[in-house]
Amino acid sequence: MKITRDVITDLLPVYLAGEASADTNALVEEFLATHPDFAKLVAEQEQPLTPNSIHIPKETEMQTLEKTKKLLWQRSMYMGFAIFFSLFPASVRGSSEAGIRWMWEGTPIIPIVSVLIAILMWVLYARTNHTLNGSDL
Repeated sequence: MKITRDVITDLLPVYLAGEASADTNALVEEFLATHPDFAKLVAEQEQPLTPNSIHIPKETEMQTLEKTKKLLWQRSMYMGFAIFFSLFPASVRGSSEAGIRWMWEGTPIIPIVSVLIAILMWVLYARTNHTLNGSDL
């Protein structure tokens, strides 16, 4: 199999991060030795950050953790209320005297309000979920 520039380009991130196997390192270095123009381009690439060069204050980590916990709790609450209010209009009650009847029988505004609250809760859930997904959690 012929090793092309595309193959080496695919291997470069692993090679530059220092996570490549010995065989991959040898393959990339051999290719770079035979293609000096490509080797020059690789040398110009930014070097990856070392783990010690990233310093996040402990306070910032704790604030981030607390905000994430709060968002996860909110998302759970929104989903719970959204499910409850979505299903409430379909709830029934039964008795031996009256048979099965809607829970909201006699007050038709209740299912309308329930659906509106459900929509609000689903929107809040989606917004909170989007915020969490935007932070890669």
